[in-house]
Amino acid sequence: MRFGPFILDAGRRTLTRDGRRIALRPKSFDVLCQLLAAAGEPVSRDEFAQAVWQGITVTDESLSRCVSDIRQALDDEAQDIIKTLPRRGYVLAVPVSEAAETIVAKVAAEKRPPWIIGRGRPALLALVGGVLACLLLVGIGVWQKMASGDAQQERPSIAVLPFTNVAGDKEQDYFSDGLTEDIAVRLSKFSELFVIANESASSFKGTTDLRGTARRLGVRYLLLGAVRRDQGQLRVSARLVEAETGVQRWADLYERPPADVVALQDDLARRIVGVLLSRITQVELERAERKGPRSLGAYDFFLRGRALLASVDSSPTAAEYGRRLLSARRALNEAVRLDPGYAPTLTALSDTYNRAWLVSNNEAELADEFQSPVASDEALALAERAITADPTLPEAHSQLAWVLHWRQRRLDALSAFRRAADLNPNMADGRYALALAHAGRSEESIAMLGQIFRLDPLHRPIYYSYLANSYYLAGRYQESLEASRTAVDRLPAVYQARVWHAAAAARLGLEDEAKAAASATLRLRPNFTISRFLASIALAQSDDEARLHEGLRKAGLPE
Repeated sequence: MRFGPFILDAGRRTLTRDGRRIALRPKSFDVLCQLLAAAGEPVSRDEFAQAVWQGITVTDESLSRCVSDIRQALDDEAQDIIKTLPRRGYVLAVPVSEAAETIVAKVAAEKRPPWIIGRGRPALLALVGGVLACLLLVGIGVWQKMASGDAQQERPSIAVLPFTNVAGDKEQDYFSDGLTEDIAVRLSKFSELFVIANESASSFKGTTDLRGTARRLGVRYLLLGAVRRDQGQLRVSARLVEAETGVQRWADLYERPPADVVALQDDLARRIVGVLLSRITQVELERAERKGPRSLGAYDFFLRGRALLASVDSSPTAAEYGRRLLSARRALNEAVRLDPGYAPTLTALSDTYNRAWLVSNNEAELADEFQSPVASDEALALAERAITADPTLPEAHSQLAWVLHWRQRRLDALSAFRRAADLNPNMADGRYALALAHAGRSEESIAMLGQIFRLDPLHRPIYYSYLANSYYLAGRYQESLEASRTAVDRLPAVYQARVWHAAAAARLGLEDEAKAAASATLRLRPNFTISRFLASIALAQSDDEARLHEGLRKAGLPE
C-alpha cells in the first residue's frame, strides 16, 4: 500500500520510503495497518483494542505510544499524516494509492481473523485480514511474541558493565568508566542490538553475581572487562558472557599505545557485534565508527569533563551545581583547545552553556549566564559545530534539538530529536519527551518516558521532573504529584522540580504541601514569578498554560 512517499508491505511487514526500510515495533505496525484499512475514517481506541489487542483492554498510554512511534517513523511531527481527533481517536489524513487495489486482490480470498474491523474499502480490509491470517500460519508462538509489544526481546540484549581499573588508582577510574560508556554508545547505534543504558549498567560496578545482575537489567548477555594503563601501554581485556548459563562466548586481550584508544573502542564494538549477530551490514558498522581526537590528552580532558557533567543534576546545593558545571566546562574547554574538531567534546561543551542558561546557580563565573541570550547563542553555535564535525553523531543532533527547544523553535527541535533517534535507535533521551509535552503532546511524552525508563532503568533523575511535567499537562495530577515528590528528593538544587510539585499539590487540594513546595521554589529562585516561568517554557497549548497558571497561583507563588 502506498500513502504519500511511503510503501507498506503487509505481507513482509515492512515500511519503506525511497527504498529505505523504516523500523516499527510490531504493535505500532499493526496500528498503522488499521489506520490504512480504515481508509480515511476515524478509528477509536475501542476499535484499536479489538483489532490490534484482540479485545483486551488497552490503556491510552499504550495506544499513544504506538501512534507516537508511527509519527516519528513517518517524520510527522506536524501531524499532517496522522491526525488526532479529540475524544474520537485517530485518522489517516493522506490518500492511499489506488495501485494498492491490484495488490490486495491477490489476498482478498484469505480468511480474515475475527478481530479485524470490517470498515473501509474491501480490498484494503482484505489485505490487513490476510496479513494477520498469514501471521497465524507462521506460528502462534511467533505471533504471541510479536503481540507482547516488547520489541527488545526479539533482539540480542546486552549490558556493558563498568570495566575494572586494575591499576587501583582511583584517580584513573574516570578513564575506565569513560571507556565503558563509549563502547556502550557505539554498540547502541546498531539497530539489531538492545543495549541497556550506561547509567543503569554502571550501578553494578564490581558485581560478581552475573546471573542476578543480568536478571535485574533484563539482558541476555554481559560484557565485562579490565583496563590497565602503565609503562606507556594501554591494556584492555574483555569477555562476553551468556548470563543465564555463565558460558563465555568470546574473550580477547588488547594492547595498544594510549593514543590508539578510539580505534581500540571501535574494534571492540565490531568484534562483540560479530559474536552476537549473524548479519551486520557495512553501513551499520560505519555508523558505529567515530572519528577520535588526535591526542589522548584531549580525550582525557573530554572524559573528565563528561564525568563531571553527569554529576551536575544530583548536586546537593545550587553552589555545588555551579561548581561542578564550571569544572566540567574547564575540562571540556581544554579538550577543545587540544582537538578543536572532536564532535563529542563540542556537544558536551554546548550542554554546559545550555544548563547554565536553564538553571540558576551561585558560581560567580556562571551566574550571569542564567536566561542570558549570550549563553544560549554559545550553546547553539557549539551544537552546530559538533554536527559539522560529525553529522552522524546522534548526541550532537539531540543537543541541538535541546537548545532549539529552549529557544522556542518547536518544530525544528522535534525534527532534530527525530534525526538523533534515527541515528541511534536505542537513545534514551528524556529531553525529547519533555519537548513533546511542551508542544501539547503530553500523552505521547508519557509514553516515551515509559519506554525510556524501561530502556534505562536507572535513568537520569531529572527525568522524574520531566515526567511530573508531562503528567500535569495531561491533567493527571495525582501521578504528577508522585513523580514530582521523587524528583525533588533526587534533585535538591533544581528549582523546576519544585514548580511542578507545587502545582500538582495545589490542584489536589494539598494546601500545606503546595505552600511548602512554593517556599522551596523561592529559596532556590528568589525572583521567581509565574509569568516569567510561563514565558520561559512557552507551552504551545493555551489550555495547558492556563492549567499550570492556576496550579501555581493556588500554591501561592507570585504572579
